[in-house]
Amino acid sequence: MKMEINKTIDVPREFVFEKIIDSGLYDIERQTGKRPKVMNMTGFSYVKTFGKNQSGTIKFDEVSGPSVYAFTTTTQRNTFHTRWELHKIDDRSTNIIITEQQESNGFFQKLNDIAVGFVLGRIKKRQVIAMIDAIEKAYNGR
Repeated sequence: MKMEINKTIDVPREFVFEKIIDSGLYDIERQTGKRPKVMNMTGFSYVKTFGKNQSGTIKFDEVSGPSVYAFTTTTQRNTFHTRWELHKIDDRSTNIIITEQQESNGFFQKLNDIAVGFVLGRIKKRQVIAMIDAIEKAYNGR
């Protein structure tokens, strides 16, 4: 399954990238006690706990500011490839393209993911759009 979001906001690309990076670094520090430098994030991985008895490995595939933030999340059930691309339109506007590709591990997991994927996919898409809107509001002071 694949999700794609394409949205343009009135926020400079550097501000968007900084907010995404801050969120990622906060999560890394919370999970590991470490805080890598942005220039060292590509290739960095850590184990994240998602809730009761669930965890996964997050590996940064490409972090090149202020344009790309890509990572892979691997759990027992699924692998998610997430990529944020930030395209500068002008000094004040950014086009954000987010793609997420989900791979299911095993036949029954694939069936389950297809069955619930449509509903959960829509919810996840709304959450990501709400996060983008929050970045825009933070920049514009609304």
